[in-house]
Amino acid sequence: MARRPFDPEGFDGPLEIPAGVVEAMVAHCRREAPRECCGLLGGSPPRVSSFHPLRNAAASAETRYDAHPRDLIDAVVDLRSRGAEILAIYHSHPRWEAVPSRTDLDENHYGAVPRIIVSLLADPPDVRAWRLGRDDFQELRWVAVEDGALHDRPAGE
Repeated sequence: MARRPFDPEGFDGPLEIPAGVVEAMVAHCRREAPRECCGLLGGSPPRVSSFHPLRNAAASAETRYDAHPRDLIDAVVDLRSRGAEILAIYHSHPRWEAVPSRTDLDENHYGAVPRIIVSLLADPPDVRAWRLGRDDFQELRWVAVEDGALHDRPAGE
């Protein structure tokens, strides 16, 4: 029987993220500070199995992110080649809480795909997941799980 595609509208979690992916995501956010950074988490719902840090094409701006088109295409091609899907999009808030901003809502081009925001205001950073609407947002559950076989794809590779 064919697997049904991921339906982010109906997904209420928890999203299962391997501890190594959480650590790599936070490390990416710290490396790029004070600029915002972004990336994708891929896998088969509800389990993340790959981490795809993307370059920020809006690198001159500290309060915005725009995924580098080539990195985004490469990540999607890699996911498709493994029969995986985009399970979440992450980005950092170096100076703000891990809560969606008005800009996050206005720039939401992926509908209900879960968004993970990493706030660097505290140590350890605050990591929260959200479903964004046009004018609102809802927090989603996520859990850190034991690491499995991960596919780490550095940006620009």
